[in-house]
Amino acid sequence: MVTPREVCRGVVASVAALAAMVGVAAAGLLLLDADRIGGFGGLTAAVVALAVGGSVEFSAAADLPFAVRGGVTVAPLGVSLVGAVVLAWLLLRRRDGLLGRGAAAVVAFPAGVAAVAWAARGTVALPGGATGGGSGASACGVPAAGPFGRGGSVDALGAGFAVPVWPAVAGAVGWVLAVVGVCWLVTRFRVAVRGVVWTTIALTVVCLLVAWVFSGAAAAGAVLLGLPLVVFGALSLGLGVPWTVTSDGALSCVLDAVGPPTPGGPLTWVAVAVLLGLGALVARSGGRDGGPLRRAARVSVWLAAVVGAALGGSAVLSRVTVELGVVAFGFTLPVLEARLAADPLVALGLGLAAGAAAGFSGSLLVDLRARFRSADQTTR
Repeated sequence: MVTPREVCRGVVASVAALAAMVGVAAAGLLLLDADRIGGFGGLTAAVVALAVGGSVEFSAAADLPFAVRGGVTVAPLGVSLVGAVVLAWLLLRRRDGLLGRGAAAVVAFPAGVAAVAWAARGTVALPGGATGGGSGASACGVPAAGPFGRGGSVDALGAGFAVPVWPAVAGAVGWVLAVVGVCWLVTRFRVAVRGVVWTTIALTVVCLLVAWVFSGAAAAGAVLLGLPLVVFGALSLGLGVPWTVTSDGALSCVLDAVGPPTPGGPLTWVAVAVLLGLGALVARSGGRDGGPLRRAARVSVWLAAVVGAALGGSAVLSRVTVELGVVAFGFTLPVLEARLAADPLVALGLGLAAGAAAGFSGSLLVDLRARFRSADQTTR
């Protein structure tokens, strides 16, 4: 039964998730020193919109008869993960009433994202002093012209940016539905995920500290915003998910030397170890009711659904798209369209299979270890 109290809790959970995402986005941008280029509030909102599947459009002009316009789609999955964890944590604080809280979140969260996307606009000052001499005078055999060529320079260049609202809202709907679906799986299969959450937090903190100590604040900011993307890339390549790099346009040759990452190799063992450890961790926190095979089957189904959804969803969110064009006298000339993407269907299928195998094996290993410990205590 959906009660007003549960609806309010769902709205509060959505607001808290958005607030956490804004905080992480702002912290990452500050570590990257992005506040010096201006438009910090709009940039923060844009990062949050990107985290749920939105995109950023930009345009720039420097007192020229033409303008440069384009778009960027890249998901800062660190922001996405923090929002998902906060939302799921609050939705699962009570096992009963999840339907009401989830339904409220499905409405409230996209509404909040709409407001964030509307605020994600502004102007940033790009570095000035760009010159057209030397090796930068041409690209892909096209000679530079105007103030960018023959020793000319541009002292300042302002770029305006904005986030289309409705695509961001559509992405937010899919995002929150995925989180609510995982929450339903947790309640349906009675799996405790507290250990998984705290382990994830601990590993993230360690990665941040290592990046800060060895490479400085900017590296820590990049880790804060994009660590899940690196983890997904490693796991997906280890499981054999293919990635593709495509480019088109007059400047497509700039990516000729960039090939897609190769699946398999040493990353396969990394993926096996990580998933097996995750299966054992979930099995340890999932209770001891039922026989070993029944517990292994329950953990297997739960982990298959979670890993499959996580890899499939991450494959969609991890797509990087850059579009660049020149607009002059009412005409648009495409200059560059570049894409980096993993196959989401293959990622979903391999995630389901790998999650099931890891859950079953990890659960049996936990039971086997418990039997050995019990036998050892009995002999003593």
